[in-house]
Amino acid sequence: MKVLNYSSGNFWSELDNHLSLREIETSSKIETDVKSIIADIKKYGDDKIIQYAKDFDNITLRKDDIKLQDLKKFYSFDNLNKDTVESFRLAIKNVTKFHAKQFPQDYEVENMDTKLKSVWKPIDSVGLYVPGGNAVYPSSLIMSVVPAQIAGVKRIVCVTPPSNDFNPYIAFLLDELNISEVFQVGGAQAIAALSYGTQTIKPVNKIFGPGNAYVATAKKQVFGKVGIDLVAGPSEIIVVADEKNNPKWVASDLMAQAEHDENAQSILITNSKIFADQVLEQIQNLLNTVSKKNIINLSLKKNGLIVLMDDLLLSYKIINKIAPEHLHLQSSEKQTILKYVNNAGGIFLGDYSTEAFGDYVVGTNHILPTSGAAKFSSGLGVLDFMKKSSIVEINKSSFDKLSKHVENISDVENLDAHKLSVTIRQTKQN
Repeated sequence: MKVLNYSSGNFWSELDNHLSLREIETSSKIETDVKSIIADIKKYGDDKIIQYAKDFDNITLRKDDIKLQDLKKFYSFDNLNKDTVESFRLAIKNVTKFHAKQFPQDYEVENMDTKLKSVWKPIDSVGLYVPGGNAVYPSSLIMSVVPAQIAGVKRIVCVTPPSNDFNPYIAFLLDELNISEVFQVGGAQAIAALSYGTQTIKPVNKIFGPGNAYVATAKKQVFGKVGIDLVAGPSEIIVVADEKNNPKWVASDLMAQAEHDENAQSILITNSKIFADQVLEQIQNLLNTVSKKNIINLSLKKNGLIVLMDDLLLSYKIINKIAPEHLHLQSSEKQTILKYVNNAGGIFLGDYSTEAFGDYVVGTNHILPTSGAAKFSSGLGVLDFMKKSSIVEINKSSFDKLSKHVENISDVENLDAHKLSVTIRQTKQN
């Protein structure tokens, strides 16, 4: 892991150089390929879904295979770990409880005899991308579906790459969450199908879910035709810890983020070089105990960072600059630091609040802004699946009070028809 000293005169420029590593992967070739895939899906629909399944996934699909008709053929409770099933059900319960509080309230204001209302409604239809291949995360399905259901979305569609070995826990959760529209299509072609529709897949209004560079690029290209949640980059965490913390625990927190992807970014901010060395030693000791040793090792070597600073109370300056997806404050100054943190996706306080709890079962959402997007966006929630409308009801009294003001402003903007729509109502109809 690279080491930066906060007291160094070029600290901020070196930090900027390091942060550039987390930029979302893209290239002109990917942009061109995705544009071609989207055009093919728009023109040929299901036929291209079938062809791309063969080309990209080495899976032979028939047209009738695109929609998964019977999820139960992919799992049975006899073959699922009963304790794991119970854990998933607990996660659904806790995520539901936390997100139910996010449901917005309509409101009404009366002003100058005018009735004004703000009314929330669910999006009619949404598409949820469920990654396949090396990154199969059933927990992400819960994080997407539950807030959509709380919002009241009538049509929830899931797409996932075709596979000869469909993940049984994904199948179980789709059933458990009562998702009836599930399609075997992945990559940019899935995003195109959700946006423009095919003979089998009806289009949706907004698309959610992480994916590879092709999925991210496709979401950017279809934005405007449909809504999108965000363009997700590699996972990231900042851990703030001092010499009083347990170096083995801190090591495991950094490793937990690094195992997602070789491009994941794990950062430790500490006021002790000795403690930092102890953490590095514990990482080496723990690597042999985990299955993704090589990914963790590569991630930490490529993107890992240790920041040494004398006063951890100032760590909020670095945190707000980076705007991490995850922030774990473990040092004794955690409550004070928290007061000054403005940019972070998910925040975890104290030694025991390891980020993995947020990933799975405590109830908060683990679909969070990455690559600095926490400066302007939030983690996934119920409001992402809703939109609001304003309602204006003007009576004759309020019309008389406000008319001249509309006329004055329309004169300044030279919009005569705006003014006409008011003045025409000031005379009695014949």
